[in-house]
Amino acid sequence: MEGYRKEVEPLFRYLPWLEEKRGKSVSSNYENDRLRSVSFPVYDGTLMSFVRQVQKSTLTDRNYVYTYYRCGIKSTEDEHRLIGEVTIRNVEVLTAILSNYICGGMTKGWLWPKAVEEGIFLEILLKFKELFTKWDQPFGVQE
Repeated sequence: MEGYRKEVEPLFRYLPWLEEKRGKSVSSNYENDRLRSVSFPVYDGTLMSFVRQVQKSTLTDRNYVYTYYRCGIKSTEDEHRLIGEVTIRNVEVLTAILSNYICGGMTKGWLWPKAVEEGIFLEILLKFKELFTKWDQPFGVQE
């Protein structure tokens, strides 16, 4: 858990923002009729900061697809359910779901805002916090 802690703890500063934005839109489309350009998404600055920080960490795993296949993850409901069920034995499920949204958002721009609106990023960070509280203590210390 110590290896995860140094990568995940800096992300905890985004918890209040993620809680506030759950269920709300964090992107908009920019359109300019005068330029006759195709509309493109504009993301909240905090979302982009979060995404960049995760991308720089070791939390993203490009082989997340294998975990999705192994765990039978096919829907957002499956992701929510599995996040809730994660224990110290299968922490890779959290990084796989995080990777799905972070890596996938590079080509499918709607994934990053969806993860905020659906509370996926929030639930992942809260589950890590729960695991750290329970498992990352000196030997012999009880809750």
